[in-house]
Amino acid sequence: MEKKKKLLIGSTIVLLLLSMISVSVYREVYAQGPSVKVFKAKEDAISAFLMVPGTIALEEEQAVYMTPERGALKEILVEEGQSIAKGTAIARFENPQLQLEDEQNALSLESNELKITQLEDQISSLKDQEQTLTVGPIPNPAASAQITSQISQLEMELKVAELEKRQAELQRESIEKRTAELEIKSTIDGTVLLVNENGSLQGTSAGSPIVLIGKMEGLVAKGLLSEYDTLKVSAGQKVTLRSDAVPDESWPGEVIKVGTLPESQGGMAASQTVQYPVIVQLSGPNPVLKPGFQVIMEIETEQKTAIVLPDTALVDQGDSQYVFVVENNIAHKRKVKTGIMSGSKVEILKGIKIDDKVVVNPPEKLEDGMEVSVK
Repeated sequence: MEKKKKLLIGSTIVLLLLSMISVSVYREVYAQGPSVKVFKAKEDAISAFLMVPGTIALEEEQAVYMTPERGALKEILVEEGQSIAKGTAIARFENPQLQLEDEQNALSLESNELKITQLEDQISSLKDQEQTLTVGPIPNPAASAQITSQISQLEMELKVAELEKRQAELQRESIEKRTAELEIKSTIDGTVLLVNENGSLQGTSAGSPIVLIGKMEGLVAKGLLSEYDTLKVSAGQKVTLRSDAVPDESWPGEVIKVGTLPESQGGMAASQTVQYPVIVQLSGPNPVLKPGFQVIMEIETEQKTAIVLPDTALVDQGDSQYVFVVENNIAHKRKVKTGIMSGSKVEILKGIKIDDKVVVNPPEKLEDGMEVSVK
């Protein structure tokens, strides 16, 4: 009996000790609160980006179309894929009407020359007669006056003939210019990208050139901006271009032009969105992109140094955003005002200061004033 009593007392003591140890461990663990990771707030560079869809195009190109003024295509003087220099003859046209005008003009000039020569000879002869009648041994004032009148009439006809000759000469200059335009020359150094003898007239809805020349070394991306976005984009801003066709690559560029006039949209209703063209020049080597590729242009519209945090530090509650700042192992909930977001970084305009220890990926049960342990 004595032995059983001692055994019971011993068991009770062991249970009490285990209970005390459990309570102690529980208090030790939970008194510390949750374990959290922190990020020390710091100043860092951060940028704002505007995403604009665009299409790759040639910066410099020359398209030759059929036009009624030129006449019929006579021959194309280049081949597809050929590298040519500025000034190289590309194509020749022929215009029978222009050739007829040229022949008529040549006859007109010849006729004018003959008429002028004839009038000058007549005037010279009459002046000799006038001189004889005036200073001869028997002056004849009446005959002299008649000759003077004839000379005046012929001089007037000579002036008209000279004006007609000048008009014919101007026509000759115009014909020569139009004739020279029948031979089309390259205005750029580049490569012949297209030769199509069945090209359509310029200005038609399905207008296609007979020859297309481009400078492959200079590519641009063209896109459209909304009214609001034009206020944020300007020439000189840096751009990164990406294409779904080549997902693992990107290409640097720079905004070179923002249109001052909206993109022409025939019959545009007042309620439709107005868009402005933007052109980005690609920089550096580019062995992949070709005209017609669809790209996304990431335009860096703003860059500055500011207090930044990882976006995983933010807690959204309604229309407000909060962070937890750890001071002396106590988490303090603070309302913050955010600015630019770039990737995983977010600018903090108000609510924290540099070197504040901010909880990242805060636990759902974390509350203001709770004790925490920092990992």
